[in-house]
Amino acid sequence: MDAKSHKPRAGQRQMIGAIARTLGNIKQGSEGERLDEKHVAVIEAGTGTGKTLSYCLAAIPIAKARGLKLVISTATVALQEQILHKELPDLLEHTELNFKYTLAKGRGRYLCLNNLEGFLGAEEQAIDDMFAGLFEQHLQSDDVNTVLYQEMDAALEAGDWDGDKDN
Repeated sequence: MDAKSHKPRAGQRQMIGAIARTLGNIKQGSEGERLDEKHVAVIEAGTGTGKTLSYCLAAIPIAKARGLKLVISTATVALQEQILHKELPDLLEHTELNFKYTLAKGRGRYLCLNNLEGFLGAEEQAIDDMFAGLFEQHLQSDDVNTVLYQEMDAALEAGDWDGDKDN
């Protein structure tokens, strides 16, 4: 990744090597099942040391060589956004790696249609778990809630909204 003024560092090379060895040593059976439990690498490094870049540089070629999909799971939306909008596009632009990627979110990031229908049909409006507290600070009355829920339902029906709370 020298094209982007990245300078390889010994720590990054060690991370890439450790990850590549761990993933490369995973043994699979004829049905693709994992045959052993020796598949964990624990990597600790400070902020800004290139951990994300390192594990992507190690894991993507291995997944491609094995014909597998790689799933990167993050603990925060901020890291998810960093990987999706910065790290992966940079890898495609500044390396010879060729891969596709997409974002898969957990179900808690989407509107529950059953809850929406329940809120629209209920006499007393409740916002317990439709978006786990996202709207409480913005809602003022049952009438406002009902209008909001109706707008959400109409946007879903028209295809103007995908139910993703980030959108």
